[in-house]
Amino acid sequence: MVKAIREYSLEDLMERIEEIFNHNPSPIQGFNAVVQYDVYGEEKGTYQHYFKNGKLTIKKGIETTPTCTMQLSYDSFKKFVLGKQSGTMALLTGRVRVLGNLSTAMRIETILRRYNIREPF
Repeated sequence: MVKAIREYSLEDLMERIEEIFNHNPSPIQGFNAVVQYDVYGEEKGTYQHYFKNGKLTIKKGIETTPTCTMQLSYDSFKKFVLGKQSGTMALLTGRVRVLGNLSTAMRIETILRRYNIREPF
């Protein structure tokens, strides 16, 4: 069932993102990286997104050293996924903190724009 993004727990949201990306792998073809999200706020958790050979696998917790880590609130994460918050602006205003490879973090925004994710999610 399709629902509004606010109705998703963080874990459910990560599962849905994995489904969307793997249903249409074209935007992530050739992108190989491990992107870690440290999410805080009303929902908390650490998730690693493994991009490899046109496939996204999301795992809860830390299994390997990420290419980059993004630390952001759950609210900012939801806005970022829906394209309602610019990654550059979030970085400049302190809404997101990036550790590691900044160009990888910026590439995520480009990938998300190609998916053009909208609600209902």
